[in-house]
Amino acid sequence: MTAQEALNLVDTLLCSTFGQRLNDVQSVVLLESWLGHTYAEIAEQIHISYEHDYIKQVGSQL
Repeated sequence: MTAQEALNLVDTLLCSTFGQRLNDVQSVVLLESWLGHTYAEIAEQIHISYEHDYIKQVGSQL
């Protein structure tokens, strides 16, 4: 299963179960984690307004 397939599956399951979809940050964290990147690397990649601790918090909620 590719990262994109995993993202689509999770998003579909969340939508059908809870009526919600992943937001942009959650999607990026899921994809990048699937690809083996650390929270620090993810935060660096989307450094616009998210710090390592916030990315870590999003990841723990996933």
